[in-house]
Amino acid sequence: MIALLDTNVLVRFLTLDNAKKYKNLYKFFESLEHGEMRLELKLIVLFQTIFVLKSVYHVPKKQIADSLLDLFKYKGISVKEKKTIFRALELWLGKNIEIVDCYLLACIEKDPQNILYSYDRDFDKFNINRMEP
Repeated sequence: MIALLDTNVLVRFLTLDNAKKYKNLYKFFESLEHGEMRLELKLIVLFQTIFVLKSVYHVPKKQIADSLLDLFKYKGISVKEKKTIFRALELWLGKNIEIVDCYLLACIEKDPQNILYSYDRDFDKFNINRMEP
């Protein structure tokens, strides 16, 4: 069995959006923190959470990144490609580019032979192989 987390649960927890539901959410995330419960945080949910927090709730980038990095420490939350996500968040905080582009950069940086096919010439500012199809 695999347990997954939806964006709306994560956003509610990080924003304290609904006081009535937060009481249960606090207990839920506390059990995740201690590893009493386990789930996987899918990358699509992570990226959607970042988008919602930034565009709907106007949460500053640093606060978003710090909150997510704290969640990654929870014993019960599994995130695939954790090192790549850490690097993507680092790039996102330091550069004025979207998180998905930061994720692509982090993926490409792993091996200098990797190639990114893109029409976006902004990638040329980084030390990666970019080609247009």
